[in-house]
Amino acid sequence: MMTIQKRLWISNLILILITIVLLIGVSLIITEKSREFIGFPSSDDQRQPPILNRALLRADRIIMKTIESEPDQFLNIDYLSQIDNFLNSFNTALIVKKENNIVYFSPFMAEIDANHQAFLEQRINISQISQGESDIVRVSDTLFMKTIPISFTDNTNGSLFLINDATTASQELQAFKNSVIYILISFLIIMIIINTLITFLLSKQIVNPIIRLKNAAQQIQKGDYNFQLQAPSKDEIGALFESFEEARKQLKKSEETQKKYEQSRNELITNISHDLKTPITTIKGYLEGIRDGVPKSKEKQEKYLETIYQNAVHMESLIEDLFLLSKFDLDQSFYQFENINIKEYLADCYEELQFDFQEKGIKLEYRVHYDENKLVKVDRQQLKRVILNIINNAINYKSTGNPIIEMILTEKEEEAQIEIRDNGIGVPDDILDKIFERFYKEDKSRSNRSGGTGLGLYIARKIILDHGGSIWAKSQVGSGTSIFFTLPEARENKI
Repeated sequence: MMTIQKRLWISNLILILITIVLLIGVSLIITEKSREFIGFPSSDDQRQPPILNRALLRADRIIMKTIESEPDQFLNIDYLSQIDNFLNSFNTALIVKKENNIVYFSPFMAEIDANHQAFLEQRINISQISQGESDIVRVSDTLFMKTIPISFTDNTNGSLFLINDATTASQELQAFKNSVIYILISFLIIMIIINTLITFLLSKQIVNPIIRLKNAAQQIQKGDYNFQLQAPSKDEIGALFESFEEARKQLKKSEETQKKYEQSRNELITNISHDLKTPITTIKGYLEGIRDGVPKSKEKQEKYLETIYQNAVHMESLIEDLFLLSKFDLDQSFYQFENINIKEYLADCYEELQFDFQEKGIKLEYRVHYDENKLVKVDRQQLKRVILNIINNAINYKSTGNPIIEMILTEKEEEAQIEIRDNGIGVPDDILDKIFERFYKEDKSRSNRSGGTGLGLYIARKIILDHGGSIWAKSQVGSGTSIFFTLPEARENKI
């Protein structure tokens, strides 16, 4: 499988090759156009060569004008010397021929190679050009001859020969080609360095962060969430790092929550097992006593049966708490909300509990400071569970003297406040906020004696929060504890 880094380098190589081909093509086109611009033909061009430059063209025009107006001027040595000097300035020599005689032979010809001179002289001697004709001959790669026919005033014919030595132009063209090649090579080297640097930086900015993400994913795969990813930049890759880091935090939080749930379940199993063991042992013992005929009298038998019943009720309560707790963990929606008159609802609870509390030697009081016409939205059954859990907690830590439990309903702004107050042993300030935690027990020896599991106030808190209310506690050691909770008023406050 090809990695992103390899793809970047291959893309860079392809880009360099394409650029090289394009630059070579452009260089060849520029060279050829330059050759055409100065009038220098290619070595394999067999066509008649053009005039090599604009200066030669101007000289050609001057000569043609003189031929038309004063052809005999080409028999004047002074005039021919002037024209020849002008032509020599751009490496061109002038030869004048009348009939078969050479009238003027440019000194510049001495600078031309001897082999080429022989060819030129032969060409000049055999030249038979009619009036009005012209001819251009390529003598060598750098030597050209232009023949111009001329008619003198005495009706004799002649010829003008312009011999151009293009060696300098050829050298300049070669120098231009070399400079183009050097520029091309320099450009390619610079481009390769720049592309390599860009590819390296891209590789560093893209591949390296991906490798970091890969290593981080491998750590997460191994269950290691104890690291932190810092975004390398503020672009798409940086956003990807931030998303990955957020996912890592969520996974770590989920794992911690899962461990907490596992620990809570294990603690729940331990506590429930311990709390179930006591009533089961009691029930088993009393049933064995009944089976063995230990209670002889009817009163004693009824006492045995009542003890068995109370322990069965306690076991049922533990199982209900466990079932409700599992619903909370699964976040199941099991509430059946309705608008109720909270004042009448608490009055009914008071009437229902009062008789039972009197038998236990506990005084239950109910006080109201609330508008009768205001409703709250609650689940009747779960609200009663909250009240019973709080009251049972008060009973577990009741006063040994004259235990009193009060229910106080107070009207607050857009909510009802219920306070359940006792005059028990109280709770120290340093652990007051912990009493609503799952499985928390202030005194495990006393709670074990009373049969508590540490779930009552936790369940009450969960239910109140699900109702949109709040719950808290105030306490003073030796004087008692007050548990407060609120319930939002219903939108429709009409009975």
